Amino acid sequence: MSKKLLHPSRSFYATIWGVISGVAFSTFFWHLPLSFGWLALALVLCFVVLFLPTPFTLVLAFCGGFIIANCRTTPLHTSKNFAEQLYGQEIILIGQISEAPTTDSGRSIVRLQHLQLVDNSSNPVDKVQENVENNVEKTVQNIAGTAYIQLDQTYSELERSDILTVTGSVNQGFGTFLLTMYRAKPLDVQRTTTGDPFARLKNWFANLVRDYIPSPESGLGLGYLMGMKSDLSDSLSETLQLVGMTHVIVASGAHLGILVNGARRIFDRISRFAGLFCSIFLIFTFVSIVGFTPSMTRASLVSILSLSFGYLGRRFTPFRLLSLTAAITLLIDPTNLINLGWQLSFASFSGLLILSPRFTRLFYGGKSPPWLASMLITSLSTTIACAPILIYNFGSISLLAFVANLIILPTLPYAMLLVALTGVTSFLPILATLIAKLTTLLLDLHIAIVTFLSTKSMFILELQSGSLYIFLFYLPLITYLIFPQIKKTLHPSLYRP
Repeated sequence: MSKKLLHPSRSFYATIWGVISGVAFSTFFWHLPLSFGWLALALVLCFVVLFLPTPFTLVLAFCGGFIIANCRTTPLHTSKNFAEQLYGQEIILIGQISEAPTTDSGRSIVRLQHLQLVDNSSNPVDKVQENVENNVEKTVQNIAGTAYIQLDQTYSELERSDILTVTGSVNQGFGTFLLTMYRAKPLDVQRTTTGDPFARLKNWFANLVRDYIPSPESGLGLGYLMGMKSDLSDSLSETLQLVGMTHVIVASGAHLGILVNGARRIFDRISRFAGLFCSIFLIFTFVSIVGFTPSMTRASLVSILSLSFGYLGRRFTPFRLLSLTAAITLLIDPTNLINLGWQLSFASFSGLLILSPRFTRLFYGGKSPPWLASMLITSLSTTIACAPILIYNFGSISLLAFVANLIILPTLPYAMLLVALTGVTSFLPILATLIAKLTTLLLDLHIAIVTFLSTKSMFILELQSGSLYIFLFYLPLITYLIFPQIKKTLHPSLYRP
């Protein structure tokens, strides 16, 4: 019987990559109608691949991942077909704001989930608006998916988790968005009794910072600290995009890493368990404040898995950690596979964990590289890993990111700390003013650097977007990564001690 069982390591990879392949097949190629029988079969397959590994584990895991993904994506396929019939029509839509609203060109942009289409076939919009204001019961149709809504002007009072009713013309969606509406008019905003306490906490703290740090420095600082992009001016946001530094204002694994390292330095002195507990508590708090975006979900999972297994004296290999995190996040939401934020998050993380160590060994052997060289290798690795995705979606890539990363990233933790201290010490105006002046000087330096670099257009490569051939770039990269393992298999004598 034991001969039929897979080695635990091979069973792990067979399970994980079977699930990932099944989710991908369901998302891109084919899906099944929902039924209780399929769901029951998926549960049986999950039990088998987890507790009874066999040579068929890969196939069974593929089937299980395929069926589970279908349970999530079939309603989305149905809603997409329904939404296509609404293109060009004026509709009334109700939804819950899923992420903190942003501002672009003087208009608020919100992302709505839990969508409901109001039946206004027999009533004009004015009548429906009157019914909404008077809490008259509405005839609605639930729609699975999310919507990208650009409002007709800026609405600063909107918060995450608010229930928003809008009217406007339906347009084709993009990415993971089912549909889009531009210059939509809000008809009603409802807030539950408690609302989103973490969103209110974030807005309250942001107001404390704004009282002491002027704009645009406050917008950049709040982007560093909490991933807030609503305060960024259009010009500064465009400048950061040209230089390839938008990742610093999107809360990600780098932000969690700074928080966790700071917590462990303080609480590990008490005990290892105190360091673990406080680190995980900070992760949950930070993610709740920022929001469970695909990149933050990935970053939090990686951090919690690494901390937990490290506490138990176990370590994940980078590839195993990436594979497990990818499988979990795809089972949570299979549409992550076509989410640009999820793709860039995993690409940059792969560059950091897999490419960077390999490049370090290539250039420095077993020696530790100098600080500047280490930063350059890290920046190079993440840029190479993300390049095909950026070119495919935007048709350009900035080589200036190398220079900007070398200058800005080393001082990013200090900028985040100073912004946080400005808000924390706001009850001591003299101290808060002093810290705010130091913060403003550092943020002014960052703005000056990215503004200067953005004028060097010769370092921005323009290529054709939308071409799948750009992903062939990954083939030599993958070959380079797996070649040592192939060589070790073919010539084991070269690796004998």
